[in-house]
Amino acid sequence: MRNLVRRLQKLERRLTDASLVPHSEAWFAYYEDQCDRFAAGEDVPSIPLAVIDRIVEEGDRAEQAQSR
Repeated sequence: MRNLVRRLQKLERRLTDASLVPHSEAWFAYYEDQCDRFAAGEDVPSIPLAVIDRIVEEGDRAEQAQSR
């Protein structure tokens, strides 16, 4: 499984914007904006899995905070 994740990450690096440092706050902000544009129906480049994972984690945290 680790090998598969590593290979996916390598592929993502090739397909995504190389001008930003991966996993930096600027990188996450850029791709979160791309997600918003995608949700609005615009055609956007591929979005890295790390960004999607982070968005899901933030949603889970917000949901847990509301249930307390």
